Amino acid sequence: MLPIGHNMKRFSQGRARRPQRILLPLVALALSLPALPGCGGPPDSARAAQRHLVRGDYPAATAAANRSLEKHPRDPTSWRVKIRAAMAQGELEAAAQHYHDWKELRGSHDRTTYRLMAVSTLWQGLRVPAPEVKAQSIQIVERHEIEKLADSVRDAMGDDSDLVAAAAAVALLRSHPAAPRLASELLGSASPRVRAMLVRGIGKKAGRISIGDILPALGDSDVKVRRAAVSAIAGWKSKKDVGRLMSLAKNDSDGQVRSRALRGLLAKGNASVVPLANASLDDSYLGARLAALALLEKFSNASALDRARAMLVGADLTLAMRAAILLGKTDTPAAEAAIARAYASPDWSNRSAALNTATKVLSAPAALALAKRALDDVHEGVRIGGARLLIRLGHDELGVAALRRAMASVHFEQRLSAASELARRGDGDAVELLGKLARSGSPDQRRAALAAHSTASAVSDGLVAALGDENIGVRLAAADALLAR
Repeated sequence: MLPIGHNMKRFSQGRARRPQRILLPLVALALSLPALPGCGGPPDSARAAQRHLVRGDYPAATAAANRSLEKHPRDPTSWRVKIRAAMAQGELEAAAQHYHDWKELRGSHDRTTYRLMAVSTLWQGLRVPAPEVKAQSIQIVERHEIEKLADSVRDAMGDDSDLVAAAAAVALLRSHPAAPRLASELLGSASPRVRAMLVRGIGKKAGRISIGDILPALGDSDVKVRRAAVSAIAGWKSKKDVGRLMSLAKNDSDGQVRSRALRGLLAKGNASVVPLANASLDDSYLGARLAALALLEKFSNASALDRARAMLVGADLTLAMRAAILLGKTDTPAAEAAIARAYASPDWSNRSAALNTATKVLSAPAALALAKRALDDVHEGVRIGGARLLIRLGHDELGVAALRRAMASVHFEQRLSAASELARRGDGDAVELLGKLARSGSPDQRRAALAAHSTASAVSDGLVAALGDENIGVRLAAADALLAR
């Protein structure tokens, strides 16, 4: 990646001419993906199968790979050719089954092969007519820096869809000379989603040098664009924008913009933000009030502490928990009383908030007692929160047992939550449950289960099998998760 060496504003002085689209044939992809043979190199029969694959003769490649596997059943190159040929012909479930057969024969997952399958999935996503799918594929390619697909992303800068062209321009912002100019041109797109995507990408990759492009977005009529702009400014290391963030936190009509501006001041601000934080405690948006409390925790004074004490006994239990953290060391009895009040709430989310706050305020024995009490709560979400608290307190056996019970829940969200926690700890049963959840339920549920693999310690069979899912969004999510490993 080459750094941007000029102010982004320079590129907005002229309209970018989109590059012509050049389709990359599958043959080129096949050539770009190494066989990575095992010890001694692949047998001649596997090389013959590879040659058919490179020529694009997939039936012949499959037949040759099968003949090779009759003589060399554990040859990885032959298996990879067979899998790649199936994917190239759109036989995705068959490719996933071939991988499963190879994995069973091998005795473990093959990282080279499943990553190859993931890249092939992205290659196919880049050729789906739907702009949403193309844009998502480009973003995954960018996230994992898949150089083999760089030409395809470059060609996408010439796509007729602003969404696709914008995703490609952001992906290549530091490495293609036309990308910055195209990005600046597309900031005038009629689509708020496109404008927001560009503001996020330019602000993140170009930093404060892009101020000329980001500032106009702060006045955009669409809140998504303004949110992206304030997040970009808040993420810069420079402290030159304190006044601008303070103005946004005070005056913008959108609560999320005000909240993000306040949180940006945590790193950039100083004690001068305390009056603003005090005033923001009365903001109509909860996120802004929580951000204001975080500011007061960092730049506290006597007046701020008095406001926090009032919140400890206020009706908003979410704020009360944040105030309890702020006052936990200076006004411990009141903070402990606030946690007890939150846990007594009929709303399970307030009880969960009390559990999340416990270790920051309560003594270890008191927190342990609350965690054990939570294991008998009527709501599964609270029981899971109690299990997590037990683990944080060092009572792993009791906490893990509770999470295992939750994995048998009839509710998808609770099963997923418990399995995610245990999979992160290396529990094989939990990893496999994540895989099963990735292959059942609605597409949204399957994607959620795939996303949960990000913290898992191992690859599940279901994660790779999801590359054969009927839904392209699920397949792309599976590819994303596999490439992250």
